[in-house]
Amino acid sequence: MKYLKITNYILILWLSIGLLACNSIVGREKNSSEKSRTSDSTSLNSIQSTESKTITTFECVRGQAEPIIKKEYFPNTTFTLQADSITAIETVQFDNGDKLTIKNWGCEYYVLTFNFETTQFQKDTTDLKFWYQSTIQLMTSILAGLDAPIDIKKGLTFLESYYLKDKKNNFKNLKLEEEIDFADNEIRSFVTLDRIKQINKKTFEVSVSFAVGPL
Repeated sequence: MKYLKITNYILILWLSIGLLACNSIVGREKNSSEKSRTSDSTSLNSIQSTESKTITTFECVRGQAEPIIKKEYFPNTTFTLQADSITAIETVQFDNGDKLTIKNWGCEYYVLTFNFETTQFQKDTTDLKFWYQSTIQLMTSILAGLDAPIDIKKGLTFLESYYLKDKKNNFKNLKLEEEIDFADNEIRSFVTLDRIKQINKKTFEVSVSFAVGPL
């Protein structure tokens, strides 16, 4: 009888330990899932403000920046790796006098920011219908000369879809810094029209970013 009681006690003890272990695993998985969802919803502005600090504190997931411009298409191009050995600035001078600066940056994310200084398009900077169209034209004009690990062409397709969806509202709901997702896998990819700025009477600055991550 005493043996039976001891056996029952051991069985109850093992069941209790098993339940505690299961609860601990479920708790860890829940926390991991919540962290993943939080990370996926990180905005481009948040990435830019925090990753400059992150780069100096630990080894980044992404590798060292490499040129993405094909020089056979745009020979007047320079590539400069920055001091952090991760970020790079690539500059293209076009035959028509326009200039393109590409910032290749990020740590947990891989981000390409295309900054055009152009005289081809001139309009009030608040006319986003015009500037969404112009941005798509500017990016499309350089596609053949790009060798990037991001599907820029697909991103442009989704950027255009976002623009056309607002046609019934006469394009009144268009806005800058709207993150438009275009990935069909677990790693998020998105594009944003960041900024439109008038530099002088004839020259305007158009900035658009493509990002993948967290990696």
